[in-house]
Amino acid sequence: MLMILTVFLSNNEQILTEVPVTPETTCRDVVEFCKEPGEGSCHLAEVWRGNERPIPFDHMMYEHLQKWGPRREEVKFFLRHEDSPTENSEQGGRQTQEQRTQRNVTNVPGEKRTENGVSEYIG
Repeated sequence: MLMILTVFLSNNEQILTEVPVTPETTCRDVVEFCKEPGEGSCHLAEVWRGNERPIPFDHMMYEHLQKWGPRREEVKFFLRHEDSPTENSEQGGRQTQEQRTQRNVTNVPGEKRTENGVSEYIG
């Protein structure tokens, strides 16, 4: 079983490539197929009715296309020449948690803490 996935390589939809998709094809396979040799980070995004959503690299594309059913004609897939927001969101979440913790420490009255080797009394 084989499906053909049309992926637009630019925003203006003039440059595209057709990717053969089997039940074993992952999103990462599609990205690797589409991007230029030596090109850096890219991700696949689907656009439907003006809403864009990045697709995780481990997503099974054949199954994904089947889920759209008759609406598949309305969905467009774009290769975005940047890191996927979803691939970085976990790391970003951890940084936010650390920043929150640091802010909480700063707001504790009367606590002495060292920052950059300088002792500072907060009170």
